[in-house]
Amino acid sequence: MRSLVPAAGRRIRVERAAGDVRRAASLRVLHGHEEQGASISTQYAVWVPVAFFIAACWGFIVVINKRTLDHVDPIALNLFARLPSVVFMALAVAVLTGFHLWSLDFSMTWAAAGYMTISSVATWLIAFNTYFLALRLGSVGVVAPIMSTDPIFTALFSIAILGTTLNGWVVGGLLTATAGVMLISHRMDVATDPHGEILTAPATRHARRGPQMEVVLLSLITAAGWGLAPVIIQLAERSVGGPSATMMLQSQVLGLVLVAPLARRRRGAFFTHKLDRDEKRLVFLLILTSGALEATFSVCYYLLIDHLGAVLTTLIVASSPIFSIVGGVALLRERLGLKLAIGAAITLAGVFLALAGT
Repeated sequence: MRSLVPAAGRRIRVERAAGDVRRAASLRVLHGHEEQGASISTQYAVWVPVAFFIAACWGFIVVINKRTLDHVDPIALNLFARLPSVVFMALAVAVLTGFHLWSLDFSMTWAAAGYMTISSVATWLIAFNTYFLALRLGSVGVVAPIMSTDPIFTALFSIAILGTTLNGWVVGGLLTATAGVMLISHRMDVATDPHGEILTAPATRHARRGPQMEVVLLSLITAAGWGLAPVIIQLAERSVGGPSATMMLQSQVLGLVLVAPLARRRRGAFFTHKLDRDEKRLVFLLILTSGALEATFSVCYYLLIDHLGAVLTTLIVASSPIFSIVGGVALLRERLGLKLAIGAAITLAGVFLALAGT
């Protein structure tokens, strides 16, 4: 019997020790979860404002481009905008890579290069040219909400090319955004002439119908081109094993190479009129600012996807038309009628609805 007492005591001490170990492990796990939660909260506190900042940047880019089109031909502006964007992008990549501020490297494959070429054609040669043409003919309040439907096109192209499934959220978002676009196309309260000046007294409903539909069609082509690009880029990333800085640089440089021959054919029509010294200075500053903001947007977008994920990043950036519309009213003195505002709100609601399903 006495031999059982020490054994029982040892078992009790072992059990107590095991309990202490389990409690200590639980506390470490709990502490680890608290640290992880605090880290995530800090990360969101830093990068969510950055996401809204680049959404505002893109919204402001649209306003700047609209103002520049008063003086510059749309195709020529696409070329001029690429020049500072390439320079600023190269500088940003050099700094971020040199100081190890991001995880992107310079990996590349031939397949990825081919995919990025297709993406560049869709983005710079097609989508951006139609974007500048639409912005030249229409107001910011009309063009920006329609172009913001590009995530819906991304979802549709993902189904067709990547084999993803179509869920009810995306269908609901597509139908809602389509209703908003139709409302915008039928209820435009703002019309602009080819030089971007507001027409306060439009001729007749029949005379305005053609330009309205042209603006809507060009804006939808832009949204489709911008929506296709991420799907093709995803194929390139699969080939490489992830995004790379080379992809970003290749896209920007190819954009310049692809647009240059098209703009060169219009060398006699780079500008809408002969510019005086002050107008030349203004156009230079506008294009330089636009290029800097575009490069900032592109670099931050990659960083945001790395820190917040693609869904939250895209969701926040989709708010950029709100900044464009506010900028158009405040800086360009565009008139935003009630029906047009409702159409824009419905279109954006459809975009957010579709993004919620992703």
